[in-house]
Amino acid sequence: MDTISPSMLVAIGILLIGLEAIIFSFVLFFFGLGLIIVAGISYFYIFDNAIIQLALSFVIAILGAYLFRGKLLEKISTPSDGKEERTHISGIGYIDEDMIKFDGTYWRCDDNLNQYKNGDRVEIIDVVDNKVVIKK
Repeated sequence: MDTISPSMLVAIGILLIGLEAIIFSFVLFFFGLGLIIVAGISYFYIFDNAIIQLALSFVIAILGAYLFRGKLLEKISTPSDGKEERTHISGIGYIDEDMIKFDGTYWRCDDNLNQYKNGDRVEIIDVVDNKVVIKK
C-alpha cells in the first residue's frame, strides 16, 4: 500500500477536528491531531507504507487522549464560580407555577416553593448557576 500524502493527512486531520466541534467528545480531536503530526513527520521522513503512517497516528492519538483528555474535559466543565452576568441580580419576583418570574424571565429555584402560592412576591437575593436565590 502506498503512503498517504502529507496534504491528505492534514486534510483528514482538520476534518476530524472540525467534526469534534459538533460531537464534543475530545476523541476525534486527538485522532485529527495525530494525523496532522504524522503529516509533519512525513515531510522529513519517508514512510514505507500507509499502514505505518496510520498506526503511528493512532498511537499518538491514544497517548494524547490518555494523557490530556481528562484535563481538557475538566477545564471545560468547571462550574461557574459566581453570579450571572446580569444588570439586575436582586429584586422582587413572583411565584408562577413552581418557577419565579423575575425581570421578565422565568427562573428555577433550589428552594422548595410549595409553601408559596401563585402570585406571591419573593425577594431575589442573587442569581447563581442560572437559578435564583430567594430570601427566606
